Amino acid sequence: MFRKFYILGNNIRRESLISIQNLKLAWRRINTGRNLQYKRFFRELYLIYEGALDDNLRELHKKLHSKVWLPNHSIRIFLPKPSGLQRPISLLNIEDQILLQAISNGFAKKLRTKRKSVELETVFSNKLAENTDSIFFTERWQITYRAFQDKCIEYFDKGFRWAAHFDLSAYYDTISHDLLIRIVSPGESHPETWNIVLKWLQIWSASESSAMTGHGIPQGPIASDFLAEAFFLPIDIKLRKSGCSYIRYVDDIRLFGKTENEVRKLAIMMEQLCRNRGLIPQGKKFEIKKLETPDDAMGSLPSIPPTDGKDTTEPEMTSSEALYILESSLGGKPVKIKDKSRFRYVMYRAPVDSRFLSKVLMLLPRHPEHIDSFVAYFSNFSHRHPVTRAILQYLNSGLPYSYVRGELWHILARMGDRDELKNGLLVARNDVKNRKNCIVLSWGVMHYLIECEKKGLLRLGKRLASEHPLGRALLAPALFDKEFLPKGYIIKMLKGSLEEQLAACRELQRRKIKLGTLGLRQNELSSIARNTLRSLGVIHRRIKKETDWICERLASLYSCKNTPIWRNLLGIEYEHALQFLIEAEARFPGNYSEWLSLQDSFNDIAIRQFIIFLKGKGLPGHSKLNNGSRLVKYGQLIGIGTPFDKQYPNTADNLRQLHYRRNTLPQSHPYDEKGGTKNHWLKKWEQKNLIINVKNSLDQIADEVKKYL
Repeated sequence: MFRKFYILGNNIRRESLISIQNLKLAWRRINTGRNLQYKRFFRELYLIYEGALDDNLRELHKKLHSKVWLPNHSIRIFLPKPSGLQRPISLLNIEDQILLQAISNGFAKKLRTKRKSVELETVFSNKLAENTDSIFFTERWQITYRAFQDKCIEYFDKGFRWAAHFDLSAYYDTISHDLLIRIVSPGESHPETWNIVLKWLQIWSASESSAMTGHGIPQGPIASDFLAEAFFLPIDIKLRKSGCSYIRYVDDIRLFGKTENEVRKLAIMMEQLCRNRGLIPQGKKFEIKKLETPDDAMGSLPSIPPTDGKDTTEPEMTSSEALYILESSLGGKPVKIKDKSRFRYVMYRAPVDSRFLSKVLMLLPRHPEHIDSFVAYFSNFSHRHPVTRAILQYLNSGLPYSYVRGELWHILARMGDRDELKNGLLVARNDVKNRKNCIVLSWGVMHYLIECEKKGLLRLGKRLASEHPLGRALLAPALFDKEFLPKGYIIKMLKGSLEEQLAACRELQRRKIKLGTLGLRQNELSSIARNTLRSLGVIHRRIKKETDWICERLASLYSCKNTPIWRNLLGIEYEHALQFLIEAEARFPGNYSEWLSLQDSFNDIAIRQFIIFLKGKGLPGHSKLNNGSRLVKYGQLIGIGTPFDKQYPNTADNLRQLHYRRNTLPQSHPYDEKGGTKNHWLKKWEQKNLIINVKNSLDQIADEVKKYL
């Protein structure tokens, strides 16, 4: 039975904070968050945890209820910024992320009404979703930032021709825990609950016990983004009531006035309010300017963390299109990135092309702040000598950013041949000595050393034992086969941290290794490890068959037939497909366009595996999936006149309708390729019609596969 999340008076009770219902809502909001740069460290671990979610959350609730659960310190990493400085990110363990989000859920429920009075009027960041129980915690930043820009122009049009940009220094790090709690619980009732929350915040905001203080929240989780909004709410409300011409996006504050003195007076008031709450204005960034154009009023984009992702559902650009967009984002001498939005857009969508690659390699050492975009583009290549040469040169140049060095080691580990790996050994040994200072560097250079060991260039020795537990979890897919023997490191991982257990369980399934092979029994493992191994099919419950999660979700979402064939059909692609389906399910209730993109990706995986199935059984309908080293596009596999279309015309037609509509979403193409009209987002009524296509096509595939199982 789920307990209802409830709030009494001005206070949040401990029972509601740790209820299974609130923990589950917290988990859903973590999974639907758009902080992709943060989630990349946990994406596969999230998926594994999800497989036994109900059991895992019950176990977490039990530990919280018995007061035996202990929080963990965060892991601090630093991402380079265009200024040359770095932006801190705090990585929390999975259960710590759930509890932080659960706390933020409580804050959101308590402050929703007060917050509503300033949302999209003076405050435009991290707007809460309209539905209080929505699995989406906040609205998309693109929508609210557009409203922020519109408000700037509105002030300009009303004659406010003077403005100041007011910024705060290390905003997240200076948030007082005591003041944060008082915003929600001014009466200080239920002190036991708030004492626990204060203790957790102190631990999460520090990387070790000696660094614990009474201020700071971990930057990176979406939960922290709202807690930061909550902390500023008293200032927002006071300025709103005073009628000041002030707007804010996180810690980026714009002050408007009709005269210079009017703006200066407002700035003095703002500074006093901030300092009263322990916040530090950035004096170097403060400047009062006269506005000449609406663009001056809008100013530059606030420091929003990148949320790009490699969209596998989007049609690939042509080489000429990609080159045009790339060149339009550059300027100056030497050439540098001028339009970061256009640059990031094209890097996540550009095809394999030698001319494009040469320009990218030229930009690589000039823009460490865009390393994630470079990595996304390099992922298109299995091996290119120009890439590995450029990376070795960059690593040897004395590049000071540990985060960037870690990412470069990953690329070299994946792309490099034996000679190229050997050429990096000397500089790698220096990074190994410094790897404890940055988990990203440690993850990257250890991945490289593992690949070197596989090619007989060195012996790893006991270096794995000194890795951070999260680092070992991230390295699990790359581990040498010897670590999966009875005396291998997999034994320690199965009994290690939660993240290590999840990663180890996944590798046992991926490598088809049974517990007996390792000399282990189920009762030697934690309940989390046992639940996970059962969900992955490594061990089995008595009598009960292994759950087909995809079958259950398809039946729940689209009323598909309860035909559990998906584990057999999808094989090693099962988890990959399940992740797309989970994401599609999360967006199903209201984000229709993203739902369609994700569902179309699931269909892509399913059809490719179905074609492999047909070929393996000697059945008609299959065709080539690869054209040389490149995959045949999904649209071509289901096109009119293909073997699949001839054998399964109704299924192919249903899938084509879905695929065509996805291709005409604005996120795929802003204009229709034939007529040039503007493409539009998917509507609810369209989704209802497309659901029928999904059900009919997937049911026919399931029926066909069932005949031969």
